[in-house]
Formats: sequence, structure tokens, C-alpha cells
Amino acid sequence: MNIAGVVLAGGQSSRYGQPKMFEPFAGQPLYKHSLIALQKNQLQPIIIATNASLQSQFLENDVQWIIEEQPHQGPLFALHTIMNHFPTVEWFFVLASDMPLIHAQFVQTMLAFIDERYDAIVPQQADKLQPLAALYRRSALPIATQLVLQNRRSMQALLAQLRVCYIPFEENNKLFTNINTQQDWSAAYTKESYHE
Repeated sequence: MNIAGVVLAGGQSSRYGQPKMFEPFAGQPLYKHSLIALQKNQLQPIIIATNASLQSQFLENDVQWIIEEQPHQGPLFALHTIMNHFPTVEWFFVLASDMPLIHAQFVQTMLAFIDERYDAIVPQQADKLQPLAALYRRSALPIATQLVLQNRRSMQALLAQLRVCYIPFEENNKLFTNINTQQDWSAAYTKESYHE
């Protein structure tokens, strides 16, 4: 079974004030933590989805690139584009580029839940879903296409129409901490012990 690893790194970082995925965290650019978690699980291909203005700032030359023709359309649009570009891939493990506490063991844990009964496998903390640290099966593409054609960008709208396996995580688990503002750094830096 072919499982791709995807880092979504095309956001505007509007609340942060500059492209946050290149900010250093624990000795690595922010995006690199998601990338390494996928690489350690031997997922192939490894894909970075970004836009033309950011691509030159990445350090990698051993990944596949999806360069958004229409930047800043959101993760659903990006997922739809990626699925269309890689027609032989069955599952896509999608990680945001601003979740530095994500690690390889989390990816391995999620991979164990892959099952043909599901279109997506998504972490859940109480009533909060984590659609940008989740697995999506090719079978989700028709619904993603329909939503994109309707100009709908919500990952929640996608999940509402899929067969989803929700994986419970404790509400106070900081694994899914993401960096949206400069102030988020102080909180994240106190939690580096969660990272491998």
C-alpha cells in the first residue's frame, strides 16, 4: 500500500507576521519537525505543498513539490490538488508545518489505524478535531472535488461527508500545539520535552 507524507506549508502566516514555517524551533526550522516525523516512518513520496514565493527558502531537494497555482486557498484545496497529482497513492498523511511537537511515534500510531472501511483517520481531543494531523484516503477525492467546485474550503465540511475513524487523545495533550502568533512561542518552548 502506497502512503505519502504531506507537509502543508503554503499558508500566509498572517497572524504571525512573516513565514512562520522557517522560524527555528529546537534547532530546526518549524516545518522540519513535521517533515522528519513523516520521513522516519519511510512514507513515500514525501510531498511539500507550498507556493512559488516560499519554495526557494526550503532546504530539501529529496522531496516532491506541489506549488500552488492559486496561493492561500486553504488545506482542503491543497489536499485536492495533491490527490490529483499523485494518482497512484492510496493514503496521504497530512501534517501542518506549524506543529513542532508532532513526532515519528505519533505518525506510527496513526498508521496502525489504516483500514479500508475508512476514508480518513483523524485525531480528536474532546470536541476538537485535528484535521491537519490526519490521514486521508483516495476515496475522499470525489467529495473533496465537489466541495472545491462549490468554493467551500472547510476541512470540517469534508469530514462530515466521509467515513472517519476518530482517534481519541487526551484534551491536555500538547502534541497538537501549533504556532499562529509570536506569543505562541513561549508556550511551545516550555513543551519541547514532548518532542523526540
